[in-house]
This record gives sequence, C-alpha cells and structure tokens, in this order.
Amino acid sequence: MVSDGNGKAVSDYAPEDAALLCAVGRLVCAWTMLEQSLEAKIGLLRDAMGDIRTVGARTRPSMAKLMTELRTMVAMRDRRNASALTEISAIERDIQRIDRFRALIIQGFHQPEPGGFTCRDSRNTIHHVAFDHLDGEIAALEGVASRLLAV
Repeated sequence: MVSDGNGKAVSDYAPEDAALLCAVGRLVCAWTMLEQSLEAKIGLLRDAMGDIRTVGARTRPSMAKLMTELRTMVAMRDRRNASALTEISAIERDIQRIDRFRALIIQGFHQPEPGGFTCRDSRNTIHHVAFDHLDGEIAALEGVASRLLAV
C-alpha cells in the first residue's frame, strides 16, 4: 500500500491497532451476513410460493431491491395481516441507519484515535467513532438479521 505522508500503510499498523482493524472487518462481515440472510429468506419464501428462481442469479441485487422483494412477497403471503409489513418497515429503517454508518466507516476512515478512530463524512466533517459504538452497530446488524428471519 502507498502512504501519502499524512497516513500510514496498512502494513505499518502496530499490534495495538489490531482491535481497530478487526472491528472494521467484523462490521463488513456482519453486513455481508445480513445480505446473505435476506437472500436466504427470500429464497425460502419463493420455495413456499412455488417459485424456483434463484435470488440474484446474474447480478447481485442491492439491499433496497432485496427488501422490496421481501415486502412484496410478505404482502402476498399475509394479505390480511399488516404486522409483518410494519416489522419490515422498521427493519428497513434500521438497515438504512446502519448502512449510513457503514458507509461512513468504509468510505471515510481517517485514522486511529484513543478508544476508536476518526472518519470524515461527505461534508469533510470529522467524526470520532468509539469501539463501543462500532460493537453496538455490529450487534444491531446481527439483530436485524434474526428479525428478518422471523418475518
């Protein structure tokens, strides 16, 4: 990796930064697991409805497209019960919030700081992200995945 003088290459991170790198990796993995859970849920619903198509056979659909498909399938399944659709709306709001946080971390990572790290948002504003906050968002992602499976 190339260092621009202000930052450092990934290979230059000290062992004390391992927790930071691990936490960011956990966030990325948790998001991917959420996407896979959603794809699996849609696949189960399709099987139950007699549709044998696979999700994302050619290109990987976005999270928004997957949620739209889930909402449509649940609406067809539970025509008289709106509680599942209400839960899907709540899950979507949580996913959007976590996705904004994930984008801040992935696109705006700046440098390690005591107790966490700093990121720059699209307006170039610096935000300090504590490890506890990052762990909370990872736990929230795991909770969203279990809520999706329960819908």
